[in-house]
Amino acid sequence: MFFYLSALNILPILIMGGGLTLESLALFGALITLVFNHYFLVKIVKIATLSATGQGESSQQLRKLLFFSFMKLFLLFCLVALIYIYMKDLLAKLFLLIFFQLIIQIVSIKNNYLKF
Repeated sequence: MFFYLSALNILPILIMGGGLTLESLALFGALITLVFNHYFLVKIVKIATLSATGQGESSQQLRKLLFFSFMKLFLLFCLVALIYIYMKDLLAKLFLLIFFQLIIQIVSIKNNYLKF
């Protein structure tokens, strides 16, 4: 469901980028990076959950947890840094796209993982 909802963000990207332009392409690349960022978040939560329940080897899980945490933060840092360095005028649009993706993450987690 997350991927389908993320695909809906292509429309705001085209609107914010002014159609099929270089700005839209940069924002689309940012969207793909944010989807990978969510993938790493899911991996982190899965490893933390397995660790909390006592399943698996703890030292291996700790290394995986640190690796995925590093990758998640590294992706976000590189994304913001690249947009800031090369296209400063897109920075506000990038943060708006990040906000949209956070809403999608909340809806996706609520609908897929929190079944009471």
